[in-house]
Amino acid sequence: MRAYKGIAGVLIIFLIGGVVGAIITQYICTGKMGQISHGGPLGGKAEMTDMIVKHISKDLRLDNEQKQKLRVIINTMNEKMAAIHKPLLPQIKMNIEEADNSTMSILHADQKEVFKKFIERRNAFGPFN
Repeated sequence: MRAYKGIAGVLIIFLIGGVVGAIITQYICTGKMGQISHGGPLGGKAEMTDMIVKHISKDLRLDNEQKQKLRVIINTMNEKMAAIHKPLLPQIKMNIEEADNSTMSILHADQKEVFKKFIERRNAFGPFN
C-alpha cells in the first residue's frame, strides 16, 4: 500500500508540474504574440535592432565600435528588405483577403463575429493600415 501512495504522490506532483508549466507557457506565448502584433517583440524596428545587436555582441564579444557598425548593417538590411517587400504588398494583401474570405465561408455565425474582430486587430497593426 505504501508503494502505491509513493507512486501516486510522484504522479500527482508530475501532473501538477505539467499543468503549471502549460499555464505559464500559455501566458508567455500570449504575451509574446501581443507584443508582436504591436510592432515587434520589443515594440519597433529600433528595439528589434538593439535586441539583435545585444544577442550577437554577447556571443562574439563585440566592442562598442563594432556594435555601432553592426547597427548600421542591420538598418541597411531592413531598408533593403522593406524596398523588396513594398511592390509585393498589394499581392500579399490580396492573398490575405482571399484567405480571410475563404476562412469566413467555413465559419458559423458566432465564429464569424470573433474572426471579424481578429481581422480588425490584425489590420490595426499590420503593414496595410
